[in-house]
Amino acid sequence: MLLLLCTVLLVGLASGASNFPAELPRCHQSDTNCIIEVTHKLVRQYARTGYPAAGFPQVEPFLVKRFDISDGRTGSLSLKLNFRDVNVEGLSGVKFDRAVGFDANPSTSKFEMYGSFPKIVMRGKYLADGRILILPIRGDGDAEITLHNPKFSVKFKPAAQPRNGLTYLSVDKLKVLVEPQKMNIKLTNLFNGDQALGNNLNQFLNDNWSDVWSELQPSIHVAIADIMKSILATLFKRFAYEDMFLED
Repeated sequence: MLLLLCTVLLVGLASGASNFPAELPRCHQSDTNCIIEVTHKLVRQYARTGYPAAGFPQVEPFLVKRFDISDGRTGSLSLKLNFRDVNVEGLSGVKFDRAVGFDANPSTSKFEMYGSFPKIVMRGKYLADGRILILPIRGDGDAEITLHNPKFSVKFKPAAQPRNGLTYLSVDKLKVLVEPQKMNIKLTNLFNGDQALGNNLNQFLNDNWSDVWSELQPSIHVAIADIMKSILATLFKRFAYEDMFLED
């Protein structure tokens, strides 16, 4: 769901590089107010269409081909969920509240973004295997997960690599945290289509959404971080750090 975050951020910063359209804005180093303003502008203008000339992808809806969640810890919930062909909607409503760092020296600078979404909806196919309490969970069908008012933070630490007199980055460490105010889950075709058992399990999941989220969020955070690292790696190979900012 947060694939948008660093994609938008770096495209916004890099839009002034020589191979980018001149009409797109960019920021001075450390100007975090500008970074927030630029990312908002790009999301609202190009979220549903993308901007291929600047490498800005369509993010509304955003298609995730595969997304696996596995939690085998002891407790009330043990669940493996495999999602595929998941459309993520609501990313265009992102609100960045705060940015930290993005200084001239990437080796010593912080890179942090904080914000929220009104709502994130994920729709796709799922395969479930696990248990809640003593009740086994089996299912293969359609899934819809809604995160209400999720707040997020993303922090990453780059490694700097000089090349041809410029500085190129790679992602050394990246941490994602997401905290919804509420979560709704709807899984179809549970228990081989037994509607009564399926309705009861969906109700249980929604009545106890906070406990479910507490159990699953570590795996979700790792999965999101891995996807974001892949996106950042592609962008960092394409653009030097110096090209991402206006000259002072």
